[in-house]
Amino acid sequence: MVEWFGDKLSLQKDLSFALQFAKLEMDQLIALQKYDIPEQIEALDAQIRKGLSETELADLEYQFRVIYTLDNASKSQAGIHFIVPGTEEAKEIKNVLIKYKMADEDYPYKPTTVAKLVSEKTNKKFTTSNNSQAWSLYKVRPKKGAKQPENTNKEFCIFHPAHADYTYSKRWVDFLCDKIFSEAEFNKIKAVKL
Repeated sequence: MVEWFGDKLSLQKDLSFALQFAKLEMDQLIALQKYDIPEQIEALDAQIRKGLSETELADLEYQFRVIYTLDNASKSQAGIHFIVPGTEEAKEIKNVLIKYKMADEDYPYKPTTVAKLVSEKTNKKFTTSNNSQAWSLYKVRPKKGAKQPENTNKEFCIFHPAHADYTYSKRWVDFLCDKIFSEAEFNKIKAVKL
């Protein structure tokens, strides 16, 4: 800009960071990752975080997280976009990395409740044994005594380390109801050896 229009248009004194008018190449990104955070900034960050609880650190009033993804976009479409969570646009984003914490409200059903709900909704006898056969058939959770009991299909089931058991979601109940409406599929479930 300065070469074309002169020093009077320079932003050098007004900006404390460099502007990038083109996308970074992969080798440029790799080079950036090699730089360490200066000690002064790390010390300031540690001082700010000192004494804050995990709840306070995660509070949006204190901080927010930014996730960067690499997308192919024309120069006119490139840039930073802020998207409100829960909107249609947010749902269309393909590559966002989020760590969800599973809530008990999302998985409220123990096996006896699952069996009762499925029986009521389908008017077919469905037992806790049938539930075990189903989770085994559809690979929803590992068998008892597995080394990694938390490796479940999170759409349907989670493991609770505090009381070493599994609970199931409403989706699991709905999934089972859909499956056992078909007599052939229900027989397939009942044929599973535990």
